[in-house]
Amino acid sequence: MAKLRAKLLIIMGIVGVLSAVLWMAQQGFFGQSTLASGHANTSLIAAKPSVTERQQTGERVRADYLLAFPADHGEHPLFDIEWWYLTANLADKQGHEYGIQWTLFRFRSPKQADQDSPWSNEQLYMAHASVHSLDSHWFAEKFARGEVGNAGVTTTPLQLYIDDWQWTNNTTTDSQQQHLLPAKVVFSAPLLTTLNDQAYATVQATLQLQASGPIVLQGEQGYSVKSADAAYASYYYSQPFIDVSGQLRFSASDGHVELSTEVNGQAWFDHEWTSQLVDRQTLGWDWLSLHLDDGSKIMAFRMRIQGQADFITGTHVTADGKQNTLNAEHLSLSPIAWETVEARQLPLSWRLSIPQSKVDIRINSRKINQWNPALLPYYEGMVDVTGSHQGQGFLELTGY
Repeated sequence: MAKLRAKLLIIMGIVGVLSAVLWMAQQGFFGQSTLASGHANTSLIAAKPSVTERQQTGERVRADYLLAFPADHGEHPLFDIEWWYLTANLADKQGHEYGIQWTLFRFRSPKQADQDSPWSNEQLYMAHASVHSLDSHWFAEKFARGEVGNAGVTTTPLQLYIDDWQWTNNTTTDSQQQHLLPAKVVFSAPLLTTLNDQAYATVQATLQLQASGPIVLQGEQGYSVKSADAAYASYYYSQPFIDVSGQLRFSASDGHVELSTEVNGQAWFDHEWTSQLVDRQTLGWDWLSLHLDDGSKIMAFRMRIQGQADFITGTHVTADGKQNTLNAEHLSLSPIAWETVEARQLPLSWRLSIPQSKVDIRINSRKINQWNPALLPYYEGMVDVTGSHQGQGFLELTGY
């Protein structure tokens, strides 16, 4: 009986993962969805719609919507896809470097909400946690149904969570609790790969985040176009000015903590939501977030769409927070060297130039293999910046 129960649990787990894969395919993560134009002038943050109000395609972004905070730090359940994304370049007192990623994804799936049950609702969640040292990689992935208590977003205080992975506003002022920062981020992950015989089986991160500059509205006041015809777009803002302090606790396979180290550094936060980001024509995208030595920040991405020229855009933010949105006339972004990673050819060295700001830099991956073998695999890892400016940051590559 015990063996039968175990087999049933395994089968149920497989069915759950397959259901998630099927739904993501329907939504376009595997290049199968079709996008529509138009957008109803409705609230972006809304209660769960009734059965008659559900639509198979989610809300569409529009150019005239004005982002408002703290409300837009929360979730937008009428949109098909949403994510809250943190990357950080950290180091301890001994000079050991760490790249941190913590991400919560939300997906809208109206086909999952056909029954009158808390487990039958539109919202699905996925989360990724990753820690890179120069010789080891810890990574984990979680999935959860929405509205049953173990995953979601709350606003007082602002909290992003899935099980024991949490982002929580930790201010002591009640009126500020809906704000993004300051915040405490907690997660853990098991060892995935290592070149070190002494590597630890798990890592637990406890990080304190504090804003040191303004929020940046990407694109045109948060309306971020992803293609020349504007058929692909999202609402997108960043907080690139984040100071990080905290602790990494490394444990052996028996759970015994063998090393605890204090870390400090800089982080970048993105929040993005849309129902019109990818379809069968979308090949993938290349994205960079950079912290330069003069205190300025750069975000740049290249969207690769079948049958169209690559779409390149970005943002240069000065140290005092002044923002300059860039198009292909003002920004040059091109790969200059490729490496084989997990049997894929990936562009891990880039040249980026912004002539009007006298920026001409080369971006190189800090280590070659920074591949996340998730349900939807992709590259996400630390980079170094050299050239007219020095710096560090993160590179993301999808669709390879």
